[in-house]
Amino acid sequence: MNQQDEKHDFRLAMGQVEPLRKPGRQTSPKTTSKDAQSLAIRRASATQVTPTAAALGEDGFIMVESEQLLSYHRTGLDAASLRRLQHGHMRPTLLADLHGYRVEQAREVVWRAIKQAQAEGDRCLLIIHGKAGAGYTDDNGDLRGAGQALLKSHVSHWLQQVDEVLAFTSALPKDGGTGAVYVLLKNSRKSR
Repeated sequence: MNQQDEKHDFRLAMGQVEPLRKPGRQTSPKTTSKDAQSLAIRRASATQVTPTAAALGEDGFIMVESEQLLSYHRTGLDAASLRRLQHGHMRPTLLADLHGYRVEQAREVVWRAIKQAQAEGDRCLLIIHGKAGAGYTDDNGDLRGAGQALLKSHVSHWLQQVDEVLAFTSALPKDGGTGAVYVLLKNSRKSR
């Protein structure tokens, strides 16, 4: 049996069968290069992973002393900006007070404060983390970390992980001293 015979036999077997039609209106819009570029941008932004507070991990976490001065800056930040931040010349426009929060709650508050500042175009915020406390009670009811600056240590660690943070430094005594940090953020798109 050759190929022609097979096609003929197939058509006879199928008889009056017609392909199914797709429901709804079928159109195929023209695609221009601008539409293709727009589609590529939309796809890229849809698949882009938006970091969350959970992205602030614990890898490399180090406890700091309650009276220890904190200071951190990204490579490329000019010395004058860091000095202005350290001397309180860049006044914070947003405040996040972490007193009374557990670590997980504090992580969320820090994340939201940074995102809110970015959304509003603010460049400097003040995070009050407090100094060493009486410690915390773990899941077994045991007292842990008495005299250690638990939230301060976590805040320092988290801020170093956030790309939007250019620098942070312990605040002046009038703003909380070693119990608070000034945080300098990158210019947000809104303020540009």
